[in-house]
Amino acid sequence: MSIRARLLTCLVPGFAVVCVVVGIVVFVTTKRGLEADLDARLAEITGMARTAMRTPAVDGRPAPGIRGMTLDRFVSRDEFSTTGEYFQLWGPDGGTERKSPNLGAAGLPYPTEFSREGAVSECTLPNGDTVRIRAVRLIQTGGRGTVDFAVAASRKDVDLRMSRLVVELVVGGVACCAALSGLLALALKVALRPLAKLGERAAAMDAESLDQRFPTESMPAEVRPIVARLNDLLARLEQGFERERRFSGDLAHELRTPLAAIRTTSEVAAKWPEQAGTEDFREIADLAARLQQTVDTLLTLARTEASAAGVSREPVELAPLVRECAALSGRMAAERNITVVESLQSGVELESDPRLLRIIVTNLVSNAVEYAPPGSRVTLACGEGARMLAVTNPAPGLSTADLTHLFDRLWRKDTSRSDHTHSGLGLAVAQSCAVALGLELVAELDPDGTLSMSLLRAK
Repeated sequence: MSIRARLLTCLVPGFAVVCVVVGIVVFVTTKRGLEADLDARLAEITGMARTAMRTPAVDGRPAPGIRGMTLDRFVSRDEFSTTGEYFQLWGPDGGTERKSPNLGAAGLPYPTEFSREGAVSECTLPNGDTVRIRAVRLIQTGGRGTVDFAVAASRKDVDLRMSRLVVELVVGGVACCAALSGLLALALKVALRPLAKLGERAAAMDAESLDQRFPTESMPAEVRPIVARLNDLLARLEQGFERERRFSGDLAHELRTPLAAIRTTSEVAAKWPEQAGTEDFREIADLAARLQQTVDTLLTLARTEASAAGVSREPVELAPLVRECAALSGRMAAERNITVVESLQSGVELESDPRLLRIIVTNLVSNAVEYAPPGSRVTLACGEGARMLAVTNPAPGLSTADLTHLFDRLWRKDTSRSDHTHSGLGLAVAQSCAVALGLELVAELDPDGTLSMSLLRAK
C-alpha cells in the first residue's frame, strides 16, 4: 500500500468521525434550543391559565377594577380552535371541567404527576399530534382547595425542523467528507511529488551516473535524512566502482607482463629450439609461479570474503601466535638488517579463528619487514585493550592520502609496478579476514612518517 493510500485510509475515517461528532453536537444543541423555546411557550400559556382561573368574572367579563383574562375568554382563544396548543382542566374528582375546543371528544391524558411549577411529559393525542404537556396543580385562595390543569403544545414544528436538520447534517457531512478527502488527496499528491521525482531520478541512474547526487534542498524536512543517506550510499558505491575499475586495470597490468614474457620466451624457444636453454624454461616456470601466486592470493581473498558465516572460533592466545608469525619473516629481517622489537603481553586471549588470525598477523609483519627502510626497526605490540595488536614501522615514502588505498587490491605505491615480488594483495586479504572475524584493521601515519597498523576489537 502506498503512503498516499495509508494516509487516506487513516485520515478519511477520522474526518468521518469528526463530522459525526460535530453533527451530534449540532443536533443535540439545536434540539435543546427548540425544546427550550417550546417550554417557554408552555410557561407562557401556563401563566395565562393561572391568571384566567384567578380572575373573577361578572357576566363573562373580569370584575370591575381587575385586569386580566377570564377562564372563558382563555378557553375561547383562537389558538385553541386549531391544532397546536391545548388546554384541559380537571375537577377534584378527576373529571374534565373545561378543555380547549380543538380537543373535541378526546382529551389530554390525565397526568400521573402534578406540581406547582408544572410537571413536563410528552404523549401522542388520538389525532396523531405529538405534544409536550405541562401539568400544574394550582392552589386556590380562600380555602377553595386545589385544581389541576394541563397545557400542551404540539411538537410537530420541532420534529419537522429536527428531521430537516438530520437530512442537512447527513448530506452536509457526506459532502464535507468527500470535499476533505479530495483536498487531502490533492495535498498528498503535491506533497509527495518530490518523492516521485526522487524515484524517477533513482530509476534513471546507472553505474555511469554514480557521481550524481539527489538534491536535498527541494525535499521535505522528513525526507532529507533519507536523501542524505542515499547520497552517502551513492558516494560509497562510486568509490566501490572506482576501486573495481582500478582493480581491473591493475589486475590486467599484473597479468600482462608475465604473460607477455612467457609468450615471448616460448615463441623464441619454438623458433630456434637449438638456442633454447635451461634458463629459458626456468624463466617461464618462475613467471608461471608468479601468476599462480597472484591467482591463489585472489582466490584466498574471495574465499575469505565469502566465509564470514563459516568462521570457527576458539580461544587463541595472541602473544605466541605473533611470535610464530614474526619468525616466518626472520630471514628477510636479517637480510635487510631490520630489528624486530616485541612488546607482547602474555595471557591475552580472544575468541577467534586461528587460521584467519594467522593470515592477518603474517601479512602485517611481512609488509612491515619488507617495506621498512633497511637498518630500521619494526615494533610488535599486543595488549588487553581495544587495540589488540599494533605493528609499527617507518614509512617515509607514504603520505596521508595513501592510507585510503592501502587496503585496495593490487594497489602499490610504485605506480610503475616495477617490483615483481609483491602483488599488492596482502593487506586486502588481511582486511577481509579482519572483517570476517568481526575485527577492525586501521592504518595510521604519524607526522614523523611512522606507519602503525592496528587490529582493534569490535565496538
